[in-house]
Amino acid sequence: MRAARLLVAVGLLVPMLPLAAQEPAPTARLVPGDTLRLTLGDALRRAQPASEQIAIFELQLTRARANKTTATSSLLPQLTLTPRYTNIIETPFRQFFASGDSGGGSGSDNPFTARNTWQIGGNVAWTPINFAAYSQVQGASRGIDLARLQLSQQEAFTLLTVAAAYYNAILSDQLLAIRRATLEQAERTYKEIRLGYEVGTQSEFDALRARVARDNQVPAVTQARAQRAINFTQLKQLLDLPLDRELDLATSLDEATAMPTLPDTLAQRLGVADTAADRRNVVQQAEVGVQQARAFYDAAGRQWLPTVSGFLNYNQAGFGSSFWPSSSGWFDDVNAGFALNFPIFTGGRILGQRRAARADLEIAEQALELTREQAALDNVSVTSRLQEAEDNAQATQAVVEQAQRAYEIAELRFREGLSTQTELQDVRIQLEEARANRASAFRDLQVARLRL
Repeated sequence: MRAARLLVAVGLLVPMLPLAAQEPAPTARLVPGDTLRLTLGDALRRAQPASEQIAIFELQLTRARANKTTATSSLLPQLTLTPRYTNIIETPFRQFFASGDSGGGSGSDNPFTARNTWQIGGNVAWTPINFAAYSQVQGASRGIDLARLQLSQQEAFTLLTVAAAYYNAILSDQLLAIRRATLEQAERTYKEIRLGYEVGTQSEFDALRARVARDNQVPAVTQARAQRAINFTQLKQLLDLPLDRELDLATSLDEATAMPTLPDTLAQRLGVADTAADRRNVVQQAEVGVQQARAFYDAAGRQWLPTVSGFLNYNQAGFGSSFWPSSSGWFDDVNAGFALNFPIFTGGRILGQRRAARADLEIAEQALELTREQAALDNVSVTSRLQEAEDNAQATQAVVEQAQRAYEIAELRFREGLSTQTELQDVRIQLEEARANRASAFRDLQVARLRL
C-alpha cells in the first residue's frame, strides 16, 4: 500500500515539469538605456508630434487657408505679361504697298507687310465689384474656422486615445501580476495538499482537485500576458516608439485622488475649457458649418447681381522684315476700358446652384440642432460615468482589503484543517476578482476624468 502511494505521488510530480516550462523564462535584464521610463505627462507630450491624424488635420487647415487665398484672388487686380512673336509667311496686304515685296524696304516695317512681328507688354484686369465673390470669401473664412476646430478636436481625441492606451497598458500589466499571484497561490496550495497526500493525510481526490485548480490558472496567465503585449505595442505605435523598446510606465493607477500631471499647454487648455453643451467643440463646428453654408447660399444668389470690371492693355509692338525690328519699327499699343456684366439667361445654372445651396444650408441647420442634443446627452453621460467611476474606485478599494484578509484567514484555516479546499479556492477566486475589479475601476476613473 505504501509503495502504491509513492507511485501515485511520482505520477503527480511528473506532469509538473511541462507545466513549469509553460511559464517563460524571465527576460534578460536590460541596461538602463534600453528601457524608457514614461510618465503619463511624457506620453501626452509625445502624442501630438507622433500623430498622423493630427498631421492630416493640420494639412486640411493649410488647404482651407489656400482656398481663401484662391477666393480672395478674384477680387484683386490680375497682372499678366504676354510677350509674343509672330512670323508672317504671307499676307494679302503686301500687294497694296509698292515696297511690300520680298525685297524688303521701309514699307515692310509696318503692321501690314512686316514679316516679323513682336509684342512686348501685358494687361491688368480687375473686378472690384463682384458680390458673389465677397460671399465666397466669407465662406472660405468659415472653412478656416471649421478646420481649426476640427484640428482642436483631433488633438483632444489623440490625447484621450494616448491616455487611454497608457492606462490600458498599466491595467494589463497589473492584471498579469494578479493572474500570476493567483497562480502562485494555487501552486502553494497544491504543494501543501500533495505533501499531505504523500504522508497520508490528504486523499488522492484532494490532490487531483488542487492540481486542476492550479492548472486552470495557466490559461489566464497566458491570456493576460498576450493582452499586455498587445496594449504595450499599441501605446508604442501611438507614440512612434520602436516596438522592441521596453517601457517602464511610471504613473500608477493608484494615483486616483487627483488629475494626473499633464503638459503645461494641455493643463492651460483644460483650465479654460468650457464643458457647457453649447460650447462643445462639435457644437461650434456645427455652428460654423451653418455660417459657411449660409455664405455659399448668398454667393449662389448674388450671381444674379451685375459685376463691374476694368482692364488696361499695354504693348510695345515691333514690325520689320528682319528678325528684330529696327528702332523706327516699334509702336505703342495701349487701350483701357471697363465692362458691366449682367447675367440675363444662364440656362438654369444659377437657379440650380441656389437650390442646392439652400438644401445644404437646411442640412447644416438640422445637423446643428442634432449636435446640440447629442452634446447635452453626452455631457450628462460623461458626468454620470465619472461619478460611477469614482464610486466604483472607492468601493473596490475596500473590497480588496476585505478579500485579502479573508484569504489570509481561509489559508490559515485550511492549514489547520478547519476548512476545506473548496472554501479556500472560492476565497482565492474572490480575491482575484476583487483585485482585477479594483484595477479596472481605477483605470476607468482616470480616463473618465480626462474625458470630462
